[in-house]
Amino acid sequence: MKLLATVLLLLAAGPAFAGTIIDLQMGAFTVGSQIVVEDAVVTGVRYNGFFMTEDPNAAYAGVWVFTGAAPGVAVGDLVDVAGLYEEYYDFTEINVSTDPNGYVTLLGEHMGAIYPLPVTVTELAAGAEAYEGCFIMVTDGMIVVNAPNSYGEWQVESYEAPGQYLWMDDYWYDDTTVQLGHCYDCATGMLAYSFGTFRLEPIAGAICVVDCTVPTENLSFGEIKSLYR
Repeated sequence: MKLLATVLLLLAAGPAFAGTIIDLQMGAFTVGSQIVVEDAVVTGVRYNGFFMTEDPNAAYAGVWVFTGAAPGVAVGDLVDVAGLYEEYYDFTEINVSTDPNGYVTLLGEHMGAIYPLPVTVTELAAGAEAYEGCFIMVTDGMIVVNAPNSYGEWQVESYEAPGQYLWMDDYWYDDTTVQLGHCYDCATGMLAYSFGTFRLEPIAGAICVVDCTVPTENLSFGEIKSLYR
């Protein structure tokens, strides 16, 4: 999403521009330009595209690639991508399907691990744009305050920053396991944008569900007094 992005998509692609995902996400290109990104790592795959990031993972280093059909890649693959830079309802994407010269070239498996960026709910509330399309781990303690709706979306509130909220979505995560009042220690996935809201798309099994209760600790009267000295 770019707040100052060109409103109308150019009808014909201009010359191709080689660059990084960070260049793209920080506004170095105009909507409609053909963008060529090399040596990116696939971090999440959907039926019509995939998320990818640069190595090392960083703020602004992730983006959604729309292929319009099964992309033929897997998480951990190393790819070269060419496509048109588009803002799909303010969600930044590289659209391979609308570019007559677009392509996804599989280079093989990326050597080494790509680790999620640690980020807090407060940081997302203050500047989610920096993490759009990125592979992140939300590190707050969180509690589910809105159970999944008919679209498989649910909302959590941060324990560390009460009043700060985050929406999550069920593309990879089984929302039938989510219940009102559930507590989390972390959640890892891709940050997407739709219908005017940033949403975390958690990876299957990548939410740290914990017991919300605080265990009882047996202390003597002397031990309790020592806490206040």
